[in-house]
Amino acid sequence: MMPSEIIEGVNLLPQVVHRDIRGNLVSFEEFGNAPFFPKRVFVITVDRPGPDRGGHANSCDELISVISGAVTVEVDNGRDCRSVRLEGYDEALWIRAGVMIGLRDFAPGTALLVCASERYEDTRHYDRPRMTMTRALCPA
Repeated sequence: MMPSEIIEGVNLLPQVVHRDIRGNLVSFEEFGNAPFFPKRVFVITVDRPGPDRGGHANSCDELISVISGAVTVEVDNGRDCRSVRLEGYDEALWIRAGVMIGLRDFAPGTALLVCASERYEDTRHYDRPRMTMTRALCPA
């Protein structure tokens, strides 16, 4: 399956799930199903619905995948806004630098895996979209 563009600077990337009697496995490989080399990986867990997260644009790319539960991701590139409901680990949302990200409507017990193209100390956050930061598409 091919990536699908949500808005300029945001793509939904299908992930290959390897299934067998032991369970399921999804791996992220640079320029395979991950469009960049992750320099930072973190997990967000939400036990019960509550406040939204995000609300900013980053100076780095991020790849967001649901480990369990579900979340609505709002993206804004300064021209277009969309909402995407992530409910499974068989897809990941690639958000380029400069796109505003908002996370809301968490299902109870949600866990997100987030891969970032830069280390935290090398990343800046902005309160509005910065489309001039988006980079050319990588072959994910």
